[in-house]
Amino acid sequence: MSVEFLTERVGYLPGAVNVGVIRAGQDRFILIDTGLNDTSGKKAVKAVQELGGTVTSIVTTHAHADHFGANATVVKRTGARVYAPSVDEAVIRYPILQPSLLYAGADPPAMLRGRFLLADPSPVDEIIPPDRFHVDGVEIEVISLAGHSPNQLGFRIDGVFFSADIALPESVLEKYRIPYLYAVGDHLRSIETASGIEADWVVPGHGAVSESLVTVLDLNRRLVLEVAGRLQEFAATPSTANDLMARVLQSYDAPVADHPAYFLLHPTIYAFLSYLHTQGAVESAVEGYQTIWWRT
Repeated sequence: MSVEFLTERVGYLPGAVNVGVIRAGQDRFILIDTGLNDTSGKKAVKAVQELGGTVTSIVTTHAHADHFGANATVVKRTGARVYAPSVDEAVIRYPILQPSLLYAGADPPAMLRGRFLLADPSPVDEIIPPDRFHVDGVEIEVISLAGHSPNQLGFRIDGVFFSADIALPESVLEKYRIPYLYAVGDHLRSIETASGIEADWVVPGHGAVSESLVTVLDLNRRLVLEVAGRLQEFAATPSTANDLMARVLQSYDAPVADHPAYFLLHPTIYAFLSYLHTQGAVESAVEGYQTIWWRT
């Protein structure tokens, strides 16, 4: 697999997760994310070597294993420095936090310790500042895209917008029905932010590179608002959070066949309830050792 360049120095490696590749000098290269595992990391290192260079820096968009899971492999092979967002950097350094947070903050069982949720630990050498910073002489504009994770970041370099997971392609939404979200309100605001970013090319975390995100952003926005509306509809009758979750997932025919799928959507539904409560759309109380939610 070879790097597909979009400008003289900015390109990407297509894959399940698109890995950004920036030429910082004749033989120095920066990666934007690294992918899920050893295989994706080795491919990225090899692709850069074929260009006559080595990876000197990794800039991570957010702390989900499919985006930083190969950091450890790349660092071991190249000695690259790792840049990461604040807050998210804690999970990158201590990946056990990800399945633990999904599992209500408790020690996660073996079913939640697979590669998709539990990456190898990665060092973090520098926290990415707001607005812009320099890596190996390359100026990188920082764009806050929080919501999918606590502090997901996008980056713009030479007119190329690396948009992380702010907008998932239709094929991914069709497969999972409801995407994982940490903070619904932040995510909606980040969609608006991404809509205003001018770029010649957009490299999403997943899906095809394009000249515009407008259509995909609109699709993601409409889905989020639809899920929020459906939760309100089901909360017309006071219900437990688990009952609301089951009804919403069933209404979307969400593919919840194992523990990882369930525990990715469990906090997502709670994120929606938190958002609706902040909006004054639902209320909650504790009754009979359960939380009860109802539409206001």
